[in-house]
Amino acid sequence: MALDTNHDLQPLVANSTQAQSEPIPAPEVDSVLDAKILLAGLNVSEVTFMKTMLEITGFNQISTAFNADALMLALRHGIVDDICDIDLIVLSSDFDEVSVQELRLMMDQFDEWRLIPIISLTQESQWDHAQVLTDLGNGVTSFFYHPLTAESFPPAVMTALAVKKERDETYQKRQELEEELANLKVMEARLKFSVNHDDLTGLANRRRLEQALQTSLIQVRNFATTSALYYIDLDSFKVLNDSAGHEAGDALLVQVANMLRSYFSTNDTLVRIGSDEYAVLVDDIDLELEHAQAEGLRAMFDGYNFDYLGHNFNLSASIGLRFIEGQDRYTAGEILAHANQACYTAKKRGRNRVHTYNEQDGEMQSLRHNVLWAPKIRSALKQEDFLFEFQPIHSLKNMKTTHYECLIRMRGEDDAVFYPNDFIPVAEKMGLIHQIDFWVINHAFELLRTTKSEFSITINLSGNIFSDKSLYELVQKKIKETDIDPQRVVFEITETTAVSNFELAKAGVNKLRSLGCRFALDDFGAGFSSYSYLKHFAVDILKIDGSFISNLVNDSVDQLLVKSMVDIAHSLDKTVVAEFVEDEQTQNLLRSYGVDYIQGYLIGKPQAALPSAKMMA
Repeated sequence: MALDTNHDLQPLVANSTQAQSEPIPAPEVDSVLDAKILLAGLNVSEVTFMKTMLEITGFNQISTAFNADALMLALRHGIVDDICDIDLIVLSSDFDEVSVQELRLMMDQFDEWRLIPIISLTQESQWDHAQVLTDLGNGVTSFFYHPLTAESFPPAVMTALAVKKERDETYQKRQELEEELANLKVMEARLKFSVNHDDLTGLANRRRLEQALQTSLIQVRNFATTSALYYIDLDSFKVLNDSAGHEAGDALLVQVANMLRSYFSTNDTLVRIGSDEYAVLVDDIDLELEHAQAEGLRAMFDGYNFDYLGHNFNLSASIGLRFIEGQDRYTAGEILAHANQACYTAKKRGRNRVHTYNEQDGEMQSLRHNVLWAPKIRSALKQEDFLFEFQPIHSLKNMKTTHYECLIRMRGEDDAVFYPNDFIPVAEKMGLIHQIDFWVINHAFELLRTTKSEFSITINLSGNIFSDKSLYELVQKKIKETDIDPQRVVFEITETTAVSNFELAKAGVNKLRSLGCRFALDDFGAGFSSYSYLKHFAVDILKIDGSFISNLVNDSVDQLLVKSMVDIAHSLDKTVVAEFVEDEQTQNLLRSYGVDYIQGYLIGKPQAALPSAKMMA
């Protein structure tokens, strides 16, 4: 007589019933017959009889154990990669060294053995209700009474193994689902963390800072407290990042994050804004102490030495400080912008310093001016809203005017006209100046095509124009298109521009002069090295800086300097132009010095158009 059940879950009992009532597919039969079965008992003949019955049925991996040590050794040797390859244990009740209850209790303590089914073979030939309850209560999958028969025992073994297989698959799927769920939970935790934190340093990110600022604003407005927002920008970080590589830069950023953790409290909000910028929000502060705290932070950065692969780098930081008090009616975004502006001011004033936000800071007013003007300049370039005015340059030799300087203007709303001082500095800072240069060159050449061949014009070039390789190509193209004499074009650069990048300017001047154009050096004499650079600078015209001309009549030192400039220029076969000439006395004095041309209000103010026919006398 045999009784099949399950020691664990009711669903598996149903599976056992299903396995008995439904035929097992052929591939699964082969899989079941390959299962490893361990027969354990003291009676050798009984164990051998069971083995024979199973082998006749087709089972081919049957092992035996005739004592407890052999049983445990077989179980231990069956473990490979945390999985036991024994699929079924048949344990005879005469195995008095270890009972089925003890064996089950021991096996249930190990994951490798927990799912192995046990068939208990009893020595009684009559139904024993108490024994059935005992065996079932101790995890016996099924049990048999003597005598064993070939009709009942092998099918029961096959059923137990089929159930074991289903059980293993269910367990494996459950493990996979649990692992997948665990991975999903880890991913969810990581996503939640990454939403509010920086991946590299582990500090909070800008989104988290804005949330903390919102909370801080509520606190200061309702509880009369004060908070402080630090905005920290590492000085010259780009130099380190470019020279030592991004790995060195990342290593420094992590170290800076750890420095901030050690300097501030765990209650403070530490943030990496982006790149080399950090922020720290400190709530409930003492205003007097916070200034000292900020200065201490600056000193910590200033004294820090970053070592990377044996190379040492000194570190400093510019720090913007924005206090948040009860009367503040700004938003979190505006307060963050203020702290950033204070940091910007600290950098503009020399770096390695702390600056507290002040809306009257000149640097910020200049920045706001640039921000307002940049779109106007872009619009003017797109809409062709630039125009020329022309100031005459008069010859003292023949008392005629055939040369004019092109002065650019920008047209605004309601026909307002803006002068270079309004938009050129902004264009230089915002990277728009070269576009203006090219506009001037294009239109100046087109202008020369429509004017008398006796006229020539001066075109002012910006400081870094020679770094743009397309300048030479554009001039060459315009000369060919307009078919004008390139001698009629004089490019003008300031002495400061020439000296600041002498080799680049020298090469650029030589290339354009090779096309036949001429060059003028403006503001000559303003620099201390004027003469030494002039010796190696191939320009055709020197324009004496107006500061030497405006009070020439009354200043004997200016007179000596102008005389020397004229003498040097002529000795080098260069033409001399004097600017800012506003009266006849100055004109006569310059003529006596041998100056070739004069320019200023005495000769004429800038005018909207060139003379159309005759030359001016």
